Amino acid sequence: MGPTGTGSFSVDSRGEFCPGAGGHRPMRLRRRLVLTASLSLCAFLMSCSGFFIKPSISSIFITPSAATVGIGQMVSLAAFATYSDGTQNQISGSSVGWSSSDTTIATVTSPGGSVTGVGIGTATITASSQGITGTATVNVTVSNITSLVITTMQGSTQPITTATINGTSGTLQFFAYANGSASNDVTQAVMWSSSNSQVAGISSGNSSGNGLASAMSAGTTNITATTLNTTNGQMVSSQTIVLTVTQ
Repeated sequence: MGPTGTGSFSVDSRGEFCPGAGGHRPMRLRRRLVLTASLSLCAFLMSCSGFFIKPSISSIFITPSAATVGIGQMVSLAAFATYSDGTQNQISGSSVGWSSSDTTIATVTSPGGSVTGVGIGTATITASSQGITGTATVNVTVSNITSLVITTMQGSTQPITTATINGTSGTLQFFAYANGSASNDVTQAVMWSSSNSQVAGISSGNSSGNGLASAMSAGTTNITATTLNTTNGQMVSSQTIVLTVTQ
C-alpha cells in the first residue's frame, strides 16, 4: 500500500511529480518553470528595446565645399552628417533640406541638392537636418570665359598694370570683367590673390565684398585674379597689377 495523506506524492515514469491521495491535479513543474522563464526573458528583451537611443546629428558638411558653375549650368552637392556616436553617413531625400542665400545667383533643389547658376556672383548653399546646418559656397560665372581683365575703375575693360594705396590703413576696390565686356562683371566670382599679404591683402571667396585690397605696410605686391572656364575646365588668369602701398 502506498503512502496516504494530503502531503504524499510519487514520481511517475516521465520524472514528473504527482500528488498522492489528496485529490490535487498533476503538477508538471519542469514544463511550468521553463515556460515561466521563457516568458520572463521575452518580456525583459522587449522592455530593453527602449534603452537603445538612436544617435543624433552633431554636425553637417557638404561636398564639394566650394564649386564654380556657369550661368545655366548645374552642379550636384551632397550632404553628410556626423552623428553623436562618431559615425558619418550621407543624408539625402526628405531627411535634408536645401536653401540658397541668393536665388538670383543660384538656385538649389530641395530635396536633391542640385545647384543651378542663375546670375554672376557667389551664393551660400545650406543643408539642414534635425536643426543642424552645413554650408557650401557656389561661384557663378560666365559659362565660357576666355579672357579676364582686372582694374580699379568700375565699368572699364581697359587693363591696367599699376595701382597705389596712399597710407598703410587705406583700401582699394578692384574689379574683374570677362571676355572684354563690362556686362560680364565677375568681381564676386573670381579668386583674388596678393603675392605679399604683409603689404596688402585682398578679399576673396566671400558671398560678397570680394576684390577689396587692404593695406598693411609700405611696399609692393602683385594682385591677380583667376577663374574657371566651366565649358572646357581650363583656368583663366588676369593680367598682373603691381599695387604700391605708400607710408
